[in-house]
Formats: sequence, structure tokens, C-alpha cells
Amino acid sequence: MRPIRFNRVFQIIYPLTVYFVIYQLGAGLLIDAYGNRYGRLLCLLSAATISIIPMTIIYRASPRLVPEAIRNKRQVLIYLLYVILVVAVGIVTNIILTKSGIVARSSGFEKASSTLTDGSLLIKLLCNVIAVPILEELLVRGIVAGQLCLWYGPVISVVLSSICFGILHNNIVQFIYALIVGIALGVMYVKTKRLSLCMLAHGLINLTVILFS
Repeated sequence: MRPIRFNRVFQIIYPLTVYFVIYQLGAGLLIDAYGNRYGRLLCLLSAATISIIPMTIIYRASPRLVPEAIRNKRQVLIYLLYVILVVAVGIVTNIILTKSGIVARSSGFEKASSTLTDGSLLIKLLCNVIAVPILEELLVRGIVAGQLCLWYGPVISVVLSSICFGILHNNIVQFIYALIVGIALGVMYVKTKRLSLCMLAHGLINLTVILFS
């Protein structure tokens, strides 16, 4: 049996702990204190924005996938196709889950949805399209998937990081949704090694939900 490398476990658990303490616990405290006065989504945006700072520091200090330089227009078109396909996966998955009836039976999803829609269009865009995708992609793809890919290969990286992505969302509906979308994002990341594409696709998926919900 291969021994567990505790330094690797720490390099995964530590950023997840930072995320839960600063972002999720921080957002909860802000919502309890100021949610009724300023709106829950603004509290979530504040917590996400603050959390991006330590997550960026951890990401830059971690082993990570390094993309190749863009050499031609064909490569740009391939990247664009990846983003379109990932966004399509997100849209189709959203439609299927909505039609399945599971959404109506999940009180956890209803609570999360009420928070994510508790604000003006500007706050929704800043939080759900910019801040949260940047934060979550830094953590899940940049730190977790990137290190797992270097240590154990792309398959384990995509599977484990996608499960992690689902767990972060704290309810069964978003777990299923984030798991499926996470696989698409993970495949794109290990193939292109470009975290910016994951942030873009994640933001566009959330944008479609905002515009068409």
C-alpha cells in the first residue's frame, strides 16, 4: 500500500478550509448581521471579494498547470469552442434539473436561490458573474484540480475536483448541477491549462441563468 503523502493532503485541505472560513462562514455572519439592511447578495459579494485575495495568494504559491503560449488563430478558436461547449453543458443541465422536479423538492436549493437573487441586477452581475466564478475557479480548478492533475493525472483530477465543486454548494440540486458542470470545466482546464477560460465559462453560465430565469 502506498503511504499517504500528508503534505499533499494539506495542500488540498488548507485552501478548502480558507474558503469555508472566510467565504462561507464569513458570508453567513455578514448575512446575519447586515442581510436585512443591505441585502443578502451584497453580503455574499463582499465575502467573495475578500476571499479572492487569500485564494489568489494560495494559488500563486501552489504547484499549478502552466499553459502553452498561444501560437495561432486555430488555437484561439479551439479555446472558444471549449468555452461554448462548457456553457452549453451548463444550460442543458439547468434545463433538465428544472424539468425533473427535483428543484421544487429541495429546501436547500430554495434557500440558496433566494440569496443569489436578493439584490439588484448590478449586484447579481458583480457577484454571480464575476466574483464567485473567479473565487471558485481559483480554488476548485486552479488549486485543487491543478495539483491533483500534476500528482495523479487528469482523470482523478477532474473527478475529485468536480465532486469537491458539488459539495461546496451545500444542497442536492446544486451538487448535481455543479458536479456535471464541474466535469466539463475540469476537462477544459486539464486540456487547455488556462484558468481564465474556466472563469469565463463559469461566468457566462451564471449570466444565462440570471438573464433567462
